[in-house]
Amino acid sequence: MVENLFEQNLLWAVLTAVLWGFAARGARCLAARRTARSLRRRARLGLVLLSVALLVLLLRVGLALALAGAAGWPAADDFVLFAAVPLTAAGAGAAALAVPAYLRLIRRTAPPGADTPAPAPAEAAVSAVPVGAGGGGGAVGSGGSVRAGGSLAPGGVPAAGPPAAVVPVLPPVSAEMRRVAADPRLVVPVRVCFATSVVAAALTLHPPAPSYTGPFLLELALLAVVAGALVLFQQRRRTDLAAPGWTPPSLARRLVRPTALLTAVALLSTGGCTLMWQESRLPAEVGHAAHHRHAHDTGGGPAAGAAPVRDLSGLTGPRSERPDRRFTLTATRRTLRLASGEQVAALAFNGSLPGPELRVTRGELVEVVLVNRDVREGVTVHWHGVDVPNAEDGVAGVTQDAVKPGGRHVYRFRPPRAGTYWYHSHQQSSAVVTRGLFGALVVEEPGARPEGLDRTVVAHAWPVLGGKGEAGGPHRGGGGALSGQNGAGGLLRTALGDDTRTRRVPVPAGTPVRLRLVNADNCPRTYSLAGTPFRVAAIDGNEVNAPTDLTGRRLRVAGGGRMDVTFRQPAGPVHLTIVGDANASGGGRGFEGCGEDGAYGTGRTETASLLLAPAGTTAKTPRPVTGPLFDPLDYGTPTTAPFGPGSRYDRDFHLVLGNSVGFFDGRPMMMWTINNAVYPDVPALLVKEGDSVRTSFVNRSLDDHPMHLHGHRMLVLSRDGVPATGSPWWTDTLNVAPGERYEVAFRADNPGLWMDHCHNLDHARDGMVLHLAYDGVTSPYEAGRSSGNLPE
Repeated sequence: MVENLFEQNLLWAVLTAVLWGFAARGARCLAARRTARSLRRRARLGLVLLSVALLVLLLRVGLALALAGAAGWPAADDFVLFAAVPLTAAGAGAAALAVPAYLRLIRRTAPPGADTPAPAPAEAAVSAVPVGAGGGGGAVGSGGSVRAGGSLAPGGVPAAGPPAAVVPVLPPVSAEMRRVAADPRLVVPVRVCFATSVVAAALTLHPPAPSYTGPFLLELALLAVVAGALVLFQQRRRTDLAAPGWTPPSLARRLVRPTALLTAVALLSTGGCTLMWQESRLPAEVGHAAHHRHAHDTGGGPAAGAAPVRDLSGLTGPRSERPDRRFTLTATRRTLRLASGEQVAALAFNGSLPGPELRVTRGELVEVVLVNRDVREGVTVHWHGVDVPNAEDGVAGVTQDAVKPGGRHVYRFRPPRAGTYWYHSHQQSSAVVTRGLFGALVVEEPGARPEGLDRTVVAHAWPVLGGKGEAGGPHRGGGGALSGQNGAGGLLRTALGDDTRTRRVPVPAGTPVRLRLVNADNCPRTYSLAGTPFRVAAIDGNEVNAPTDLTGRRLRVAGGGRMDVTFRQPAGPVHLTIVGDANASGGGRGFEGCGEDGAYGTGRTETASLLLAPAGTTAKTPRPVTGPLFDPLDYGTPTTAPFGPGSRYDRDFHLVLGNSVGFFDGRPMMMWTINNAVYPDVPALLVKEGDSVRTSFVNRSLDDHPMHLHGHRMLVLSRDGVPATGSPWWTDTLNVAPGERYEVAFRADNPGLWMDHCHNLDHARDGMVLHLAYDGVTSPYEAGRSSGNLPE
């Protein structure tokens, strides 16, 4: 419902401005009509148009209020303030002044007892009007009418012939009628409504960022100045129109005003776009003073300055201890071949697609040495979902400098929880993750021995090369719809690991199986697991409490998210397939994004699949399931959680995920915004260590947003106002679909400066980024083009 209300607000914002434009033009041109009959007819039409415009205005205001009612005040306060309030005031003025003025004019122009007025002697104009075919012009009758179609015999006597038609002569508009038609009470309220609807439409398509007090007062002041100027202009025009002997200006004079107006609009638009283009350019350096100490959203808690200042570069893992596990990840640029034969112009860790799977034990000291051999973009490693110390988080320009070709960087951390995670570069991530700089990370419990088959299944849409070694086909989706920058391009082929075909794995009947599903892409991915009942054992590395068997349910995994499923291998085959993939189907390329109005790439089954079956089985492969989607909100068994309905929070944040038409870094696009702002202008969420924090997400945009908070996990409290009633749903990558509302909570227990962004990496690249900032923590690193650090 929220998604539909948001779309309707955008649509009717434009339609309201268009309708009031027609109504305003009709009101202004009314007094220039040539005859009383034409004036009355146009007055009736203008009243109808004004009535329709008022009804549409009421609808426009109602939609804004409905959005506020459905999604809450923080999700619609800008629409109400900048559209509903001024439109209501302007519409009330039009209804109170213009409608009665129209009615007075219609009554004034009505002839006594007839719709067509009889010409008054003082106003009758006599003219000959040719009617019909044949010669002769016509003759003037004695009653102020024209006898047309005949001829005159010598002496002025009408010649014999067919009966002549009599055409009544229409009276011209008197000076008094023009004065009534040019009444400022009729014209000005309609034109003020037009101006208000244009401003309201502009502020709906490109709403200002909070706080709203200044922009709201500025809007009201601007409309008041416009209204005053229109009153003065219309009074002068009324005097001119009511002057004796007034005649309509020539065509050339009539063209001067619209030409000048269009020229002024074009110049102002060009100047405004040029200014917006310049202002949108990201600075060459965004660093310590300008970025990491930018504006804060305190969430109702204390302001910054209470905690002692400390540099995040000191928030590292153990540096002097001997590591329990050592790995080396070497980033290279090369063309690699998938197992299924397709080629990828890849960026890869250790020469494999995806990178090598790292398996470690909870609590072990892990050391990873990153080596950049020849990736000119630079490389980092971010441990997605693992609550590492801040300096080990691997975000270029925030927690470290990007590793240049020939360089190296050492990460050390102790994984605090077992589960399924993944790693990827956080330097130009929207480009390099697409091409392969990622891999799986599995953290196991100490002493645990995997029972049966434990398999990680990483799904990714690879931009494969064409027959001539060139990329072709649809672009990866989810970027700015007007930007032309929607990813790496290429023919996108979904693979499980490095195989776009069916991969067969022999599994004896009765074997316990755990499949760790990793979605290494931007958009949600929908899976079918057919041939057996199964359980969802973990979400984003967090175990589900007492999961129950599911049959016929499809599984949708957020972009960047993970889901573990477990089952016992039956005597027949079990088939894991992808039945909805907006990443490869072309979904997400336009305004609708990944969701495609809820389709998510459904309607075709990808060729990549995993078939598990006992050796020698002859049973048929089961067909993909078509049942409802799995819903974590009420799955599993409730257990003790640190937050609940009655909890009190130290900080309360509201994040509205939206769209805005404008410029970002010099590119015109449909931008992806947080609270109507884009990076680096989104205020950081300020916390202090130990705070309990509640955050609400409302998605009133046209695409999905998998919101990923670094260094912390979030507990889902509710969705669309419905409380979570199953096992505690912990997540680090929460997909917020268009129209959805979530409330989540977390404990601020990992000091640092943390990214909090949409993990549709194209959205993040285009500005959907903010930070979680602990009071007192600063960063010595610079981001921006000149620094070489470009995290998104």
